[in-house]
Amino acid sequence: MRPILFLFYTVETVINMFLMAFHIRGFMSVDLGFLPLYAQLTHLFYAVIFYIFTVMTMFCSINICTGHQSNLVEEILRTAIGSLMYVIISMMTLNDAEEDFHLMYVGMGDPNLPEKPIHPFFAYLKTQAICALANGVVYLLHCIITIDVLLSNEEDTDGEYHLYDTSDEYDEDSDYVPVRLYVFGEGVHDYLERYEWFRNFCHTNRMSI
Repeated sequence: MRPILFLFYTVETVINMFLMAFHIRGFMSVDLGFLPLYAQLTHLFYAVIFYIFTVMTMFCSINICTGHQSNLVEEILRTAIGSLMYVIISMMTLNDAEEDFHLMYVGMGDPNLPEKPIHPFFAYLKTQAICALANGVVYLLHCIITIDVLLSNEEDTDGEYHLYDTSDEYDEDSDYVPVRLYVFGEGVHDYLERYEWFRNFCHTNRMSI
């Protein structure tokens, strides 16, 4: 299961880094001093959530790369909360963009005159909302797949869930059907399994660098 989790961790970390970059640049494009305390706290809330989930995801990635086992229940809880938080942030960001002071009078000028350019703060809010929603979907997919693995796969004696077993045989008397997951598809996964480092990475053994 390690390569599947590592793939999710990588995507989530990259999107989180983009989110923090857009958020910081948005902070620098306007003076938030004239905003009420509530409006300032919402932006601080965004920054705290981005930071917490970025750090947590990076440490989870380090955890599995060093050969430690991941707890699927913790994975489900973390990704479910992350999905909910990022969807809420996306909705709150869109609300901030709609009520932003710099956009309050857009479209109220003379229709015969050229339209004034929109303040760059709106572009940062729009991009942040899109990235937050995309990250929420990634966390939701991560959560659903982890739940599927927990319910449909048997845990081995070493505590590992083998998601990439290509065998078509399973016990008919068993009350579960193993779920099969591959890194970028079955063909790519089979190709990567030609390399020893990937075969070692697919197991819980520690990798020597």
